[in-house]
Amino acid sequence: MVWMIRGVCLWFLLAWVVPFPDELLQAHPQNTRYLDREGRVLRRTLGEGGVDADWLPLAQSGDWAGAALIAVEDQRFYKHFGVDPIAVLRAIGQNILHFDVVSGASTISTQVIRMTEPRPRHLGTKLIEAFRATQLEMRYDKDYILEQYLNRAPFGGNRQGIATAARRYYGKEAAALSAGEAALLMGLPQSPSRFRPDRAPEKAEKRRETVLRRMREEGLLDEMPLLENGPLWVEPALQAFHFTEWMRRRHGYQNGNLQTSLDLARQQACEEVLRRVRGEVRYAETDGVGVLLMDARSGEVRAWVGSWDAANPEHGQVDTVTRKRAPGSTLKPFAYALAITQGWLTPETRLEDSPRVYRDYRPENMNEQWSGDVSARSALVQSLNMPALQVVEKVGLPLFLGTLRSAGMDLGDVQAETVGLGAVLGGGLDISLLELVQAYGVFAREGSYMGACGVMDQESAGGRIFHPGVVYWINEILSGAERDGMLYGHQGEVARPNLAFKTGTSHGLRDAWAIGWNADWVLGVWVGRMDGGTVNGLSGAGQAAPLLGELAQELFGPGEESWPERPQSLSTWQGREIIVGITNPEAGNEVPSTQHIVRPAPAARYQMVTAAPLLLRLQARGKAQEKVHWFVNGRWIGEQAVEAVLVHAFTPGHYDIRAVFADGRSDSRQLWIE
Repeated sequence: MVWMIRGVCLWFLLAWVVPFPDELLQAHPQNTRYLDREGRVLRRTLGEGGVDADWLPLAQSGDWAGAALIAVEDQRFYKHFGVDPIAVLRAIGQNILHFDVVSGASTISTQVIRMTEPRPRHLGTKLIEAFRATQLEMRYDKDYILEQYLNRAPFGGNRQGIATAARRYYGKEAAALSAGEAALLMGLPQSPSRFRPDRAPEKAEKRRETVLRRMREEGLLDEMPLLENGPLWVEPALQAFHFTEWMRRRHGYQNGNLQTSLDLARQQACEEVLRRVRGEVRYAETDGVGVLLMDARSGEVRAWVGSWDAANPEHGQVDTVTRKRAPGSTLKPFAYALAITQGWLTPETRLEDSPRVYRDYRPENMNEQWSGDVSARSALVQSLNMPALQVVEKVGLPLFLGTLRSAGMDLGDVQAETVGLGAVLGGGLDISLLELVQAYGVFAREGSYMGACGVMDQESAGGRIFHPGVVYWINEILSGAERDGMLYGHQGEVARPNLAFKTGTSHGLRDAWAIGWNADWVLGVWVGRMDGGTVNGLSGAGQAAPLLGELAQELFGPGEESWPERPQSLSTWQGREIIVGITNPEAGNEVPSTQHIVRPAPAARYQMVTAAPLLLRLQARGKAQEKVHWFVNGRWIGEQAVEAVLVHAFTPGHYDIRAVFADGRSDSRQLWIE
């Protein structure tokens, strides 16, 4: 007897002294659970090693799971110290009686050790597990151990833990399990492959009866419960598939919850609008749609729909929100904003909308008509192509492309030398809806860029791109009651959400775009064919803008939106509105962009490398068959047809180069030779 007492004392002393691998209890692979901003589950992706597991606190496991487990696996769980001496003696007697191992005397605690530290099965392993179980009981309370078991137990295939078992077999939370359902599930861990109800229903039912009988014997049930035999497999909910795919690519594997910025209510509202309008004639030839809603102030994504049938990802494996397409006229506001920033353009500056040839490029407007002399305001509202080309030509294509990149557009290796001025019309560029919505956030955010993010309260990199006064002008031009008809139709005097918006149609009628914004929201829409094919009659105004209007009315009602206050930098000069410190007071009276100097570049500087005079080419553009007179520092040096090149010799010094056109208008450049 003494040696037994000494042995027990030594056992507990060693259990106290020997280090215990606590870190193994803290390590438990879980699914990545993508939650919306209110904590609602959008999607689960498997944990490390392909395990389907959700960790659940014991208090949320329901009334029956733990009780059923104790009844069938370890009735003396709350009475022993990790090893049950009575069960050990009983197991020894049974094994001797049957000349075989028919009972292992495992407790819940030893099974937790087995789950965290798997070892080959033999007598030595049993002793190690018993010792570790004693250590476990000395360090943690019973509820903690029970929680470990319920979350680590195998339930067939890659399913681990009671939360996953309840969801995968019964389509409900563990807390909602009935006694009969909990009994069936807690009968699985002993032999998951043998008792799986979806593969061996008869064996599963017999095992459930065993568990229920044990529960009655333990006084947990007064009578056998009425058993529910509903479907054992319920497809788990999957929301915002394309958004969660984007999050998975950006953030990789997350052990547990990842709370996103998505608003499930707005997401479902977008999907409902798409279901409602899908049958309209205007969308009959399209099979692709994309919708993205971004919080303008924070850059947080609130809704993301990448296909017409967003609820069925098999019908929309390609995400239209991230897929790159030709952007059409959606880039024009950035060119106009740059021109305003340079000081030479205001909304009332006169531009020329008339035929012109750029080498072999003959741009036309969508309506194949010309407006002649128009204001910049009218040119942008009507989305005229020739004025936009004139604007970007004078702004400078490298600066234009650089600004697009600063606004979050990934243009790859595209350079000014590889695309022509047609880039402002979307030619040679591929942009995604995500990039466009990010970029238009600049106009919603008083000129500052902020990239889209999918996690709440996450700082997003960015910086100021345009002056607030520049943005105010663009917003004013592209908003107003006179433009609302394109969005909402003419349905009486009903208040509508206030949006500035811009549409775009790619060459060949392949892509229809509409981006709307105010100080709170940026909402983008793309409509077209997934294979990039032509859609008869497709246009931003015809398909994308009405859908944008439907979404806006569903997502935010009148009065929800806000606009920035009029910047103090806006003032008037001689009856004209200007931006103080930016606008050239003479802007609006200068030469229309159809008549201007092409070479040399503005404020050009050259370095002399030889003693010989530097030969430079002078070139101007203007109306067809027009003559231009060239002056250098006020001295006439020759007459030449527009587009033709005049070569002139220069020595070191500062020069004023002026081109005077046939109608008396002129343009000038400053030139330095060093």
